[in-house]
Amino acid sequence: MRANMTRPMIDRRRFIAISAAAGLAVPMARAKTTVQMQRWRGGAMGAKAQIMLYGSTNAQATFDKCQREITRLERIFSLYIPDSAISRLNRDGFLDNPDIEFLDLLSQCQACSQITNGAFDVTIQPLWKLYADHFAAPNADPAGPSDAAIAQTLELVGSDKILMDSRRISFTRPGMGISLNGVAQGYITDRVVALLKAEGYLNILVHMGETYAMGHHSDGRPWTAGISSPLKDHRMLLELPLDHQALATSGGYGSPFSDQSKLHHLLNPKTGRSADHYGAVSVVARDTTTADMLSTAFYVMPFERVAQVWAKYPQLERAIFVDPAGKITDFKG
Repeated sequence: MRANMTRPMIDRRRFIAISAAAGLAVPMARAKTTVQMQRWRGGAMGAKAQIMLYGSTNAQATFDKCQREITRLERIFSLYIPDSAISRLNRDGFLDNPDIEFLDLLSQCQACSQITNGAFDVTIQPLWKLYADHFAAPNADPAGPSDAAIAQTLELVGSDKILMDSRRISFTRPGMGISLNGVAQGYITDRVVALLKAEGYLNILVHMGETYAMGHHSDGRPWTAGISSPLKDHRMLLELPLDHQALATSGGYGSPFSDQSKLHHLLNPKTGRSADHYGAVSVVARDTTTADMLSTAFYVMPFERVAQVWAKYPQLERAIFVDPAGKITDFKG
């Protein structure tokens, strides 16, 4: 899993997602439409974000509502904001009177950790800090932290070490910390989608680092999102139509700890090392939170374990595994 506290320009998934969103603009620009598309551009959790929709000649009031919702949720989930709920939890080891959204998302994360046997685990933050501190030092060993340092830090990793009820979230050990960077973008996407549905919009695409689309363009063409190669050429491998579906992609190549090392931010919570089974994993699901969590979990776990986890999530529809050489395996359960 990825965890960090510095704001990246492009991370392990955003390169693919941003490339896909940029590609969407090309066919739309040349298509003849009867209704003008409305577009909002901004940011969410450190990622470039945009909303595209049909059905209104002036969607600015709706976009303003979406921006307020994004800002509100960032104040819960963002490690980049010093006084956010998650930052206070990590600093103090407990958080009283947590927001319902925090409880909701953390409950989903704990369930995913159990189902995936720890392949997805939000308590990865101390391990990420170990790597970040290691590579920030002069002449850092490109092999990463020592085995002993990793083993010691892994004592702080494990979702079973989080205590939670409606009044308090707390850690059982000092020095623990969580990161929701592997799922918060998906969760925020789903909240924005719910807001747009409540406003009556039927044809939308929301991209907050991960992508959800519903309906179609005004001329009937489907919304599409692309998956780029994890190789240096970043060529488009697949273009997927999406309707009431989300797409999330995980790929460690986009987030190396150092230019001198192949180690990246997608860490295996069991081994403490960067996962290396795949070049990238993309997941299509009926909600973005699930797609986001499972793209991370599948990236970390060996392929032979995927089917067992898949059976626990009826929201899943498709997964595309790209090996380090660029070979594609298309999995549909």
